[in-house]
Parts: sequence; C-alpha cells; structure tokens
Amino acid sequence: MSSSSNSNKIPEFRLSKADKVAEGLLGRLEASVDAKMKALFARCPSLHGFSVQDRAMLPRSVDKNRIPDADLFITEIGIFPKLDSKYDEIHDEITLTISDLVHDEPHAYDFLRGRTFARTLH
Repeated sequence: MSSSSNSNKIPEFRLSKADKVAEGLLGRLEASVDAKMKALFARCPSLHGFSVQDRAMLPRSVDKNRIPDADLFITEIGIFPKLDSKYDEIHDEITLTISDLVHDEPHAYDFLRGRTFARTLH
C-alpha cells in the first residue's frame, strides 16, 4: 500500500494583484455601506428594515409609467411602531443615504441592488 503525499495535498490559492485590488475596493465599499446604514438606523429608531431594487426587480403589477425615472427604488420599508406621520421623513432619510452611497462609491449601485437591510438587535 503506497501513499503519495502529493495526492492529498490541497493546492494553494493565491490572489492575483488585480484580485487583491478588487478585494480591497470591495472591503472599502462594504465598510462604507455598513457605516452609513448604522448611522441611518441610529437616526431613524422606528425603522426596522427596507429593500433596494432596480426597475427590473419591481413587481409586474407596478405601473412602470407612474414611477419616477430612477435607477434604484426603496421598497418594503418596515417601521415599528407604524407611524404614518414619520413614513415620508424616514423614506427621505433612506433615499439620501442611498444617494450619498451611489455618489461616493462608484460600485455602490451594483452592491446595493437587490439587498435588504435590517436593524440589528443586540
């Protein structure tokens, strides 16, 4: 019974220089999104979560002619306690946060699209 030490060896995985740069950019983007979301949830204590979608992800039942010409849409906003008087204010806070991220970070659009953000309880 002969055993070869090479047959069980796991090959090493090394990132190329381009992969390392991309990984660094992604890490910076994740940190920026995390910081801005923490600040958003701190400013809006009744906000519990929301989703970010692009036009293609909107339900078919939505009349696409009646929605604004925008790239990203805030959907499924969860507020508790439900305060109708705060809804517009919270929606504006979310919109400003998303707009700032897309403006500040070139790849934020693709990173945010299709994501759901929720309050973290400790």
